Amino acid sequence: MRFLFTTTPGFSHTVPLVPLAQAARLAGHQVLFAAGGPALRAATEAGLTAVDPAPGEDLTAPYIRLASTAIGEELSVEYVMRQVFGAFAEIGDMMLPGLTRTAREWRADVVLYPPMLPAALVAARNAGSLAVEHGIGLRHPVFPLGDGAAAAEAGGQRPLPDVELSLGPESLEKINPTAPADAVPYDVVTMRPCSYNGGGVLPDWALSAPKRPRVLVTLGSVPAHNDTQVGLLREVIRGALGLDAEVVVTSGGSDLAGKLDVDDERVRLMDAFLPLGAVLPTCAAVVHHGGMSTMFSALAAGVPQVVVPTTKGDALTNAQVVAERGAGLALDPAGCTADTVGEAVRRAVREPGFRAVSEVVSAELAAMPDPSDVVEQLARRARAHRS
Repeated sequence: MRFLFTTTPGFSHTVPLVPLAQAARLAGHQVLFAAGGPALRAATEAGLTAVDPAPGEDLTAPYIRLASTAIGEELSVEYVMRQVFGAFAEIGDMMLPGLTRTAREWRADVVLYPPMLPAALVAARNAGSLAVEHGIGLRHPVFPLGDGAAAAEAGGQRPLPDVELSLGPESLEKINPTAPADAVPYDVVTMRPCSYNGGGVLPDWALSAPKRPRVLVTLGSVPAHNDTQVGLLREVIRGALGLDAEVVVTSGGSDLAGKLDVDDERVRLMDAFLPLGAVLPTCAAVVHHGGMSTMFSALAAGVPQVVVPTTKGDALTNAQVVAERGAGLALDPAGCTADTVGEAVRRAVREPGFRAVSEVVSAELAAMPDPSDVVEQLARRARAHRS
């Protein structure tokens, strides 16, 4: 069978799809990844064969514009979500012609895409492929199509996927405010989210247990977020140091050492990429921006979280779910000081309930169907779809 994976040009929207792509390839199926920008690089660095569906187009432009304009504290959730929908619709319109052409010419049996790229669903329908919406974390509401994708809808009706792959465990989806309220008219298949965060060279200290509690701090993989949140990072670092912790700060490619001006042997500023899944098992807590990949990596490792949602949308939802489930705490970035962060980190590290709940969710994740099992389900469905 031929599995065509595609995604938006963001690194964090790519890595959740890699485990299933690898599983399909290991099972003997043909796998192709269609993506642009950082997503194309993430796919090829994972050893996958990839194509650019929109050569000559700057797929990252709407994404970068969104990252730099949707982080203001004064912005409403409604305004930010309009920006989110508009940016991803624009990306989908740029990718649609190439996705359709690739799916047809490569004769894709299955097209897999994240919820924010419904243009790929249109491409799958136009190519006669099985359309699979591949979750990247908690379940999402339906994203609107761009003008170009809407005009290309088969039969003038909005198509629906044949299958949705959900990575969210039941205990989180029950409290997920963005999960569809009603039953959907297609099958929802659950799959274990794997804590794959890309490859990288680990420093020699990363795998050993530290002398002090190790607190990992990250604001994600988008440089614009790190560049505009230097003040917040300083407060987070000061707060964690109040616990006498070892603080590991990762970036999205920003020069943190030059911006933060931190002179303390307990702080490790990592300008190079650091795969979170490999470091989290040695951590006492993680402070992060509310990204899906970071949240699920922490849950898989059973590590308590302090979520400081620096954007509105997914980050707010993730912070709410983590706090309500009892796997960590949520802080309002507008009121973040060294004192408030320090108190939250102290509680996450020293109150055993947060780690206990995180370990329960970790066991729940581990019990979900493996990507190799899901591959065979999809292959059977694709054969039936073609017949």
